[in-house]
Amino acid sequence: MAEFTDLLGAPIVRRFERPQYSLQGVYLGAAHGDIEIYNFTDPELNRARLGDAQLRLDHVAYEVADIEASAAAMRRAGVRFSGPDLREELHEAVDLGGVLHLWTVPESCFGQFLQLMQR
Repeated sequence: MAEFTDLLGAPIVRRFERPQYSLQGVYLGAAHGDIEIYNFTDPELNRARLGDAQLRLDHVAYEVADIEASAAAMRRAGVRFSGPDLREELHEAVDLGGVLHLWTVPESCFGQFLQLMQR
């Protein structure tokens, strides 16, 4: 991860681990961190996500004022939600460190993996 701090000139503001999703990473930038860089600790999940690439832009996160209202509108359009590991479908937002999160199931959202966040 040091290569990203050097490349982007952005300091690591905090590290995180989410064992329930086999996830670990860092936030770069100011305050809460504007850029999240992570990898899966489960090699199979990492291979499935990266394919032959060393790294990739995985998803884009959107901060919303009301995650339940946003999710309800998206569900009406057929969008389904999961955790960041895409292993199981979620029917309500998950609280990770005081921030609510949902991630779209790409096949249900024009092929896009999007993250909704509500602080």
